[in-house]
Amino acid sequence: MNASKCTLAPLLFVLAACSPACTAEQAVSPETGESGQKPPSAASSPEADPPSQAPPSEMIEEAKGVDLTKLTDPQKTSFFQIINTEPSACGKPHSLAVSLRDDDACRDSLSVSQFVSDALASGASPSDIKGALGEVVDSLRVREIDVEGRPVYGNERAPVTVVVFADFECPHCALEFPVLKQTIDQYRGRAKLVFKQFPLSGHLRAKPAALATSAAHAQGKFWEMAELCFANQLSLEEDDLRAYAKQAGLNMAKFESDYTSGVGAKLVEADRADGEKLEISGTPAVFVNGRYQNQFLFGGTVAGWIDDALRR
Repeated sequence: MNASKCTLAPLLFVLAACSPACTAEQAVSPETGESGQKPPSAASSPEADPPSQAPPSEMIEEAKGVDLTKLTDPQKTSFFQIINTEPSACGKPHSLAVSLRDDDACRDSLSVSQFVSDALASGASPSDIKGALGEVVDSLRVREIDVEGRPVYGNERAPVTVVVFADFECPHCALEFPVLKQTIDQYRGRAKLVFKQFPLSGHLRAKPAALATSAAHAQGKFWEMAELCFANQLSLEEDDLRAYAKQAGLNMAKFESDYTSGVGAKLVEADRADGEKLEISGTPAVFVNGRYQNQFLFGGTVAGWIDDALRR
């Protein structure tokens, strides 16, 4: 996420290691620190047939479209060894190298190969890179995410959909919230943001805040209410939420009725269930056109992931 920077150094290749997040298992109050999140796994992704090891005489020593300018000669040797022995990122029965040479339709192999180059340039070992490739490839797998009836920020007909699963007591979600909105604004109708509720069990006021913002959504005021909740994470008691509803300009009689009756409870629970199916273990978790956004591809920013989505 944009809230933190990290390098592709050895032993930091588990995608959870560098992304700050509030985790389901270790969620704590905003006054203390959080540990990282584990990205959705590849459990449901079909495995590609492993390519055969290319003899040295058949090794492909070209990588169309990949920037290798930061690599030393020994690192270039490691790069070509990796892409000649690791499988296509598109599930084809050949190597990344063959995919780059012969399969222009496979953008994922290009992205993964660029990851290999960037990782080597950052000092990562070939064994660390190979150990990370499965998660990197899986992050590019398109997930089906239900966004019907959820709050939308931006052009509803935009070709790129950014989905964020967030918790109102998570400090990292509060930091990411304005960044996501600003990113959507810069794309001028080509991207939209959809909010999915993922209140963590360790954050006791996260679910009431989720229900309050859902009641605000029923009046077309979700984003105003959400902004107030994120700005006041240490004050999410019942009276606080009612004060924010009034500040957001809600019809208080309707808000009170919808909030106390839990009118948005089904959607909140459905969002939580969707997140669990995606194996989200922490917040914020961001998906761009169904692909799990992380900082190891496309410059590590949501904007970079949107740019990639627009090129597809």
